[in-house]
Amino acid sequence: MLSAPLLPALALEVPSGWTQRVHEDGLLLQPADLPPGQVMQLWVAPPVDVGREDGVAALARIKDPMRGLGAAGQPTCRTPQTLQAGVVLQNCVATVNGAPVETQIYLRPARDGQVEWLRIAFSQDEALLQRYGGGLKTLSSKSNELWPALKALAGDARRQREAAERAATLERRAAADRAIHVAPGKGVAERDIAFLLWTWYQPSGESLVENLHLLLKDGTGYRNLDLPPDELDMAAARKVKPERVIQWRRSGGDWQIREHDEKDWRTIRGTPATPASAGQRLDGTFTHSWYSILGGGSSQQRFHFQPDGSFEQTGKSVFGTGAMAAANGVAGMATNTYSRGGSTTTSSVSAAGAGAGGAQRQRRNGADFVGSYRLDRWAMVVERENGEQERVLFAFNGDRQRAVFIKDMGYSK
Repeated sequence: MLSAPLLPALALEVPSGWTQRVHEDGLLLQPADLPPGQVMQLWVAPPVDVGREDGVAALARIKDPMRGLGAAGQPTCRTPQTLQAGVVLQNCVATVNGAPVETQIYLRPARDGQVEWLRIAFSQDEALLQRYGGGLKTLSSKSNELWPALKALAGDARRQREAAERAATLERRAAADRAIHVAPGKGVAERDIAFLLWTWYQPSGESLVENLHLLLKDGTGYRNLDLPPDELDMAAARKVKPERVIQWRRSGGDWQIREHDEKDWRTIRGTPATPASAGQRLDGTFTHSWYSILGGGSSQQRFHFQPDGSFEQTGKSVFGTGAMAAANGVAGMATNTYSRGGSTTTSSVSAAGAGAGGAQRQRRNGADFVGSYRLDRWAMVVERENGEQERVLFAFNGDRQRAVFIKDMGYSK
């Protein structure tokens, strides 16, 4: 039954009326209409590392061969037999739901220090064997396809699990964002603010990273502020985002902060930001530039402000495969441009020994990138021509007002 060599991965077609799914890290195949309390299944186990062991000695390395079956107590097993081509068979009787269940464990010869094995289990019911025996026989004839099918399905299950975990993480973050975000004027009062500190640092191989830290008069604060302070609920932030809550102090001319899990103070570079006057207008172009040497990407994003209260956003981003991919002969690039004319994305990829391909698509219209603005202290209200309106964080970097912080990044003239 299991003596044929492995073949390339094939799509496993199960008999009509049978199902397949990942169970206990293995591939479980059984009839869809199996009567309650009855057992009729083939379970393909993930490969087991056995080192130099083979045959019956390799079988002894398998831990809990009845796992996932729901058996109670220890099974009664016969002495293992070595069949043709080195396949090992062990027959056991286990107790499932208070009734005896026949099991057959088949072990293939070891390959590269691993063995593949499976378990067939069925209730001691002649009618059950007559009803489903044909499907079990069909699956037994597909033995070379079972482990490739397990690998493919387990990979899908892992990807689905990872996707679900990512979605859950994003939802937790979104819930925390909602919890700390209140209506304008309901958050931190102006009288409680000591400073909005504009900070910066430069990671190796990347452009300058700028942030705003909200520093309160009681010596606490909130790092990496990304919404107007009068929309931040600090009490909620201390509960759901403790990693963003800090302590701060001045030490001589230095700014020092201590995060929630830190014992020591650390010095950061920063300068106090200044708010806009109510109704103030801007005139000129402010640019945010970003690059990463290792990541192979760069971008420039611009706000063009007019003194009549209108604005336009333009920009271009280029993302490459980076130095590591290039060293392995793979080169790719994606560019995105946007302005009042709309947004366009172009991508291309090539590899050593292969051809190259590319695509271009128009994604958004120009109404997304033009509109009017209104400044009010630490906030900028933006109304776009597409009908969207948002209120975002705004600050000047000092009195010269040659740099502005908008939402979550700094722009300079």
